Amino acid sequence: MTLALTMDSINPILPGWNPDPTILRVGSDYFIATSTFEYFPGHPIYHSTNLVDWELIGHALNKPSQLSLFGTPSDAGAWAPGLRYHNGTFYLTSTVRYVYTYELRLFPRSFFVTTTDIFSNEWSDPVYFDALGYDADLFWDINGDVYNTWSGINNAIDKIYGIYQNKIDITTGNSLTPAELIFTGTLTDNSSARPEGPHIYLINSTYYLLIAEGGSGPAHQSTIQRGPSPSGPWENNPANPILFNGANLSLPVQYTGHADIVQAPSGEWWGVALGVRPQTEGDFDHIQLGRETFLFPVTFDSEGWPVFNHGLPLSTEITGVELPDKPHRSTFYDDFSTSSFSTFDNSYYFLRTPYKPFHSFTTRPGFLRLLANAYALGDRDSPALILRKQTSYAERFETVLDFMPNNNLTEAGATVFYGDFAHNDIGVMGGADGGGERFIVTRLTRPAEQVGPWALTTTNSTVTTITYTPLSTKSDPVKLVIVGNSTSYSLGFSEGKYTDLDAVEITYTATFDSVSMSVMPVNDFFFKGASFGVYNTGNGRPSLTPADFKYWKQVPGG
Repeated sequence: MTLALTMDSINPILPGWNPDPTILRVGSDYFIATSTFEYFPGHPIYHSTNLVDWELIGHALNKPSQLSLFGTPSDAGAWAPGLRYHNGTFYLTSTVRYVYTYELRLFPRSFFVTTTDIFSNEWSDPVYFDALGYDADLFWDINGDVYNTWSGINNAIDKIYGIYQNKIDITTGNSLTPAELIFTGTLTDNSSARPEGPHIYLINSTYYLLIAEGGSGPAHQSTIQRGPSPSGPWENNPANPILFNGANLSLPVQYTGHADIVQAPSGEWWGVALGVRPQTEGDFDHIQLGRETFLFPVTFDSEGWPVFNHGLPLSTEITGVELPDKPHRSTFYDDFSTSSFSTFDNSYYFLRTPYKPFHSFTTRPGFLRLLANAYALGDRDSPALILRKQTSYAERFETVLDFMPNNNLTEAGATVFYGDFAHNDIGVMGGADGGGERFIVTRLTRPAEQVGPWALTTTNSTVTTITYTPLSTKSDPVKLVIVGNSTSYSLGFSEGKYTDLDAVEITYTATFDSVSMSVMPVNDFFFKGASFGVYNTGNGRPSLTPADFKYWKQVPGG
């Protein structure tokens, strides 16, 4: 690895959906946490010593006592963390939204968890704040006062967002002062402005307030203010927004914002922010990887204002800085030969909090065994499903499944998955008569289109197409393949003995537009991104048939 003045395409530094990044440095170690929504465990912790090579070392919310996602709606769950360090303790703030559907969006109480050893993957149970809101940020003033700053609304009718703050007892989370509205943002003060994601900094005896504005789409941006205290009053930066790619929708990175900054040991400053990579110019229908984490340099002008990315739009390239030269794409392969329950790879996720373990590496050594439950993909609960983020637009996922279903409710397979209303699956299912016949089931889901005056609702917002392809044997392993590219996915399979399977040609049963993984149905949201997964289900009934997966492989470039 070389160090040089770079113009390298190392961005995104965290490829695959990793929105709402927050960054921290302790000594020579950097840490980033991001949002996970209804995935469990919550809030991944990434570690680096050079800002380019990042290792996923654990999750802050990894116990049901911290994160109980039972029936949580898609895109609710764990939002926008804040990662900070004070006097030997790491603090991670979070907001878990258990109620977040179109008919009711109740603001929750945010909280924080703590650890003295961030590498241990052992964090405390939550300590709750009193205020209702989200995007909480902790700041310790030089006199010892601790401030909680968050995004909230004026009332449940107008829903005008603003940045609120109070002083708290850091031991209990209890309020010490009333909540005060300290800033309303730089955009027109209405329900679409949405000032959020606040971070307070003290730099060279001046307090700075960095926020996100404009919502979560093309108008998303970052602005910064400064003042004489952690509560202002705030002087607006005349260069605001200091991060905003939405002025030019042809740029290859969009939705930029929700930033955080950190100082390196050398004195240089760096920032992280989220962004998406449209696969064709100005096209936001093919952003299936979702909001990823990008890195950029931070400098200060002669007036003391921060300048993000040399004043240039955020890009996949970082120019004129010394960073290791490294592409962000890599192959992932897990043959489950050395896995155990306690060493489950950090990059795997469950959909919501499991009621009990449904996977094993020891029952059949060298395989991942999934035990089915009655929930199917699309049920708003916790199916027997394991997920891992897609990390490249052109990426091939494959696994080999050993599975002998005994009826047409017994099903196991692979999926490219966004959420309950956006997933596309290829699996193995039994016949209706229970005679041992097997079929490939291919299930495609896309958003419905309104016809005439009949409005779309949650119950009719998607259209599902199912096809069945007979398999030739009752017991041979089946290779399942999902190939993604910039604007589509293809689902395929092959069948044969383990010794012959690599030589058997893949039969593709479906190719579909990735718009179904980027444009959510009516009343839904696009906060995450695509993941690959494996599952076992009884489709509404208990199933005693295990599904054994031989390996997990993700290869960028198809």
